[in-house]
Amino acid sequence: MRVEWIHCFSGKRGSVSAFPAEMLSDGNQPGITFRLCDNGVKIHPDFRAKEIFFNGKKVLASALLESGVPAFLRMGKTLLAVCAVCSTDNTDWTEHYRFPIWTLFEPETLNALETVRAPADILPVLKRLDLAPKDCLVAPYGLTMTIPLSDILDLF
Repeated sequence: MRVEWIHCFSGKRGSVSAFPAEMLSDGNQPGITFRLCDNGVKIHPDFRAKEIFFNGKKVLASALLESGVPAFLRMGKTLLAVCAVCSTDNTDWTEHYRFPIWTLFEPETLNALETVRAPADILPVLKRLDLAPKDCLVAPYGLTMTIPLSDILDLF
C-alpha cells in the first residue's frame, strides 16, 4: 500500500510507502501521520496541527483514506489530492489529470460549467456566470472527486 498525492496548486507529486509516515503542513508546521489499517490508510492529525480537513470536514481524531478512493486533504493553505493505492492495483487515478487546469461543476447534476486554465481564473468565471462560490463544485482537471468551492475559496 502507498499514498500518492498531488499538490493542487503547484502540480508537485509525491508518495509514501513506509508507514507510519509523517507529512508536515505549510512552512514545516505540524501536519498529519498516515497509518495503515485494514481497508486503507488512516489520517491522524498532529495534536499541534491547525486546520486539517479531509474532503471538507475538519479532522479531529482520524479519517479513513479508503484504498482506491481519491480525496482532498487540506492542511492550512495546502490542498492535496490524495489516494491510497494498493501495490497490486495498476489503475492510475491521475491518468487524465492536467495541471494547472480546473473544472467548475454544478453541484446537483455534476454537469461541467466551465474549464479554466488556472485556479486564478475561477473567480472571474463565477462573476461572468453570476454564481456564488457556495453554488459551485471544483476539481483539478481529470480527477474524479470534487470539492465545494466555498471550502477552498480562501486559497485562491
